[in-house]
Amino acid sequence: MKSQLIAITLVIGVLVCCAACCFAITDWVTDYKTGVYQREYFEAFYETSAIVAYAILGFRFMNKKISGLR
Repeated sequence: MKSQLIAITLVIGVLVCCAACCFAITDWVTDYKTGVYQREYFEAFYETSAIVAYAILGFRFMNKKISGLR
């Protein structure tokens, strides 16, 4: 029972993180197309930095898990 609860919690957490990442990328593309980043340099910097950092951390996590399976 405890392992099922952990698995369900993990799946929900992954789905929430995936949805947040998709929302952030959609927001970034919308802001880029509407020209918000031409007026707000700081917003462009922190939103782009957050997306890049999230992607780098995700790739590092996957590489550790994949190399651990070998």
